[in-house]
Amino acid sequence: MQVQIRRHGIEASEELNQQVLRRIRFALGRFSTNIRSIGVHLTDTNGPRGGTDKECRILVNTRSGDPVVIQELNVDIHAAVALAAERAGRAVARQLSVRRVGNGNARPAPAASGE
Repeated sequence: MQVQIRRHGIEASEELNQQVLRRIRFALGRFSTNIRSIGVHLTDTNGPRGGTDKECRILVNTRSGDPVVIQELNVDIHAAVALAAERAGRAVARQLSVRRVGNGNARPAPAASGE
């Protein structure tokens, strides 16, 4: 499971890198065989003006489906990362679940009666 971290306007720190990797592994690690790559984009949209402008966007490329994209805004970049990783985990789980059901593992719908 490759994780690529990019920043724009966010100071690079080893602490932030480790938090991102830890959160991603916790949320998505169980799906690692179904994931090709993960891109994490951290952005400070307003720069020094502040506000709810720290963005974490996570792009998960799965082996069998459409990419999952999650975007989270927060005042704190660490909170944005935590929330986005959690949402990404739920979204990938949902996508993989739908894939399994859509591949014929679901029971067929009952036939409509023509009476």
